[in-house]
Order: sequence, then structure tokens, then C-alpha cells
Amino acid sequence: MDNRITRIRTKLALLPDTEKAALGPVLTEAQISEFEDRHGVRLPEEFRQFLTRIGHGGYGPTYGLLPMERWVRRAGAGQLAQPFPIVPDLDVPTGPDDRGELTGSFPGTITVVYRGCTDYTLLVVTGPGRGRLVEVNAEGFFAPRFHADSDFLSWYERWLDFTLTGHRDLNRFADQMAGGEDQLVATLLHDELPTRRRAAAYTFITHPALSAHLPGTLLRALTAEPHPAVRETILRALAAQGEGGRDLLATALADPVPEVRSLAAILMTTHTPQGWGLPARRREALTRHLADETDDSVRDAIHRALNLT
Repeated sequence: MDNRITRIRTKLALLPDTEKAALGPVLTEAQISEFEDRHGVRLPEEFRQFLTRIGHGGYGPTYGLLPMERWVRRAGAGQLAQPFPIVPDLDVPTGPDDRGELTGSFPGTITVVYRGCTDYTLLVVTGPGRGRLVEVNAEGFFAPRFHADSDFLSWYERWLDFTLTGHRDLNRFADQMAGGEDQLVATLLHDELPTRRRAAAYTFITHPALSAHLPGTLLRALTAEPHPAVRETILRALAAQGEGGRDLLATALADPVPEVRSLAAILMTTHTPQGWGLPARRREALTRHLADETDDSVRDAIHRALNLT
């Protein structure tokens, strides 16, 4: 634990002044104990260490870390001792959340980041996901999804690493994971959990230093991937690698899932300051596939791609 605390302090000091990386003062054990006694819980140890040794509130993802007085929204008061029921990493959540009992109120959690509108990052303090961060929407626009990080310190250090290494877009942070290219490739190709494979693929979308052979590796992962949601994310990662990656998207036109085929068709186009583009080789691939495609939604997606340019 001490090494992790030291690394985080060092990385905070390395951030440029433009980041305005200010944290509030640390909390005392007495302050934390009073909160825990009031709500009948004990905070996860990694979070307690952060609060007592690094800081409280301030610099962090999106609008920053919330102070203690904003951890518990009024609708969630008195519910911290009740377990947050979702077991992390069982499957990749897709679509809106149809569990009405969770909409607007998430027992067993505190709010650590407000992400805008009705989106929040929560820390689970009671339940099977204790210590993990989970992304939620208070109106159920999407199902809760756990961050890949094992605990609060890992999550916060990843934020610092992403900032220091220059990830191209930090808006995808909640869906990504830590690691260099070799680690991410190993996760994408070999991890048993689709949630982790998807997080690895998402990280390739913004990673600032990737090798020239990555598109071929992503194509290999795409053809071997059994989960449609992970395949969709691999397609987005391929498109993020530039024209060479987009040229490989035609392989997904043979995917058994219509949504995957539709996404591949749309991603084969390229948006530039001059407008939408579709190179002749990709136009030909879409036109050939259109003759055999039987799903109306995929045919519509192909027509949109062809008509954009």
C-alpha cells in the first residue's frame, strides 16, 4: 500500500500546471469514523488510505472528486449498509437498465464523481462489488457497468497515467483499463471475462503509442471473439487506427450479428475537414456485400455509408 501511495503522490507532482491538480486536505480518522458510524459501514481500505494520506475531493475524472458532504445523495441516505446487488464482471451490460429498483437510487454506494446530466461514478461500499467503481445513470439510460480497476487507488492511478501519457480522449476513461500495448493485447486475446476484453479493446481507441502491427492483431482478435459487444468495440478500435485499420473492417461484413455488420459499414467511412470520404476499395466491398445482405437494418446502414460521400 505504501508504494502505491508514493507512486500516486509522485505522479500528481509530475502533472503540468495546466491540469490544476489540486486536492482538498486529507481527512482525519475521526472524521472518517464519524461518517462510517453514521451510515453503519466501513469504507474500503484503499479509499480510506487515499483520504487520510493523499487528499479529499478535488482533482480527478470529469468534474473531479466529490467532497464527503456530497458522497450521499438525498435519495440514497440511510442505504449505505444495504448491499449494491450487482455482481461485477458477469457480462457486458448493453442497452438501458430495466431494473426499476435501481433507477435513481443505488444502495451500498457513495458518489465519488459527478459526470454531468444524470451520470455518476459510484464507489461500492457494501455488496459483492465492494471497493470497485461503477458507472451509473440515475434515469436508467444505461445499465450500471463496473470499471475494470480492482480498487480506488488503482482507478485513480490509472487516471493519472492516462493524463500523463496523453491519451487522446479521456471521455472514454470509464470503459477502459490500465496497461501498455502488450498487456492489453494479452487481455484481449486470452482473458476469460468479456468485460475485461472489451475494456482492453476500448483502451486501444485512445492509446497514444501503438505499434504499426496492432491493426492485424485486432483483426485476429475480431475473428476469434465470441461476444458481439466486444466485437463491436474491436471495430471501433480498428477504425481509430486510421485508414489501414478501416480497410480491415470489411471482414466484419460477414459477422452473424446484424448490429455488428451495420457498425462495420458505418465505420468504413472517414470524416475529414473536407467532408465524408469512402475510398474506392471500401466502396466496392460495401457494394458487393449489399447484393447479398438480407437484413434491412444492415442494408440501410450500407446505403447511408455509400450516400455519405
